[in-house]
Amino acid sequence: MDAAFLKIKIDIIAEHEELAKQYKYKRKEIKKAEIKKIFESFKDFFKTDGNFKFKENEHSITAEYKGRSVKLEMDVYNTADSEDFLLNGTIATFEEKTFEFTAEGSYEGQSILPPAHINHDEQLAYEAKYYRDFFADDPGHSFSYTVKGHDATYLSMTELLQAI
Repeated sequence: MDAAFLKIKIDIIAEHEELAKQYKYKRKEIKKAEIKKIFESFKDFFKTDGNFKFKENEHSITAEYKGRSVKLEMDVYNTADSEDFLLNGTIATFEEKTFEFTAEGSYEGQSILPPAHINHDEQLAYEAKYYRDFFADDPGHSFSYTVKGHDATYLSMTELLQAI
């Protein structure tokens, strides 16, 4: 047993744990910001008409006109806490049609894939490098929207709403 080697190994693990914690927090904040944009875009889409009234809570927003409504729902807490950059929700119309949609986030930085057969310590080092790059080079994130059962991909929530 070499004390210097153990110290290096402990340093790698400690750095990885700290970076992973910061990454998870940042990912959650990015997703919360996008969820907020989704809700705002939905509201803005109907607000331009000027005749819709809105009902809101943490997980949904409803645009209502003459007793008919269109409702956007998202499980905000589970969606924000998930390990990916996927945001799922539904839009229910007054015609009783329900559209499931997904907003998929992508990191616009460079990501280097680790070699296929590396040991646990090397995996930690690669992940730590990814996290450092994620924070240092953060050029931004973008989300694209898809509706289940449709082939098209939309660049904004407004485009998705116009398409359905």
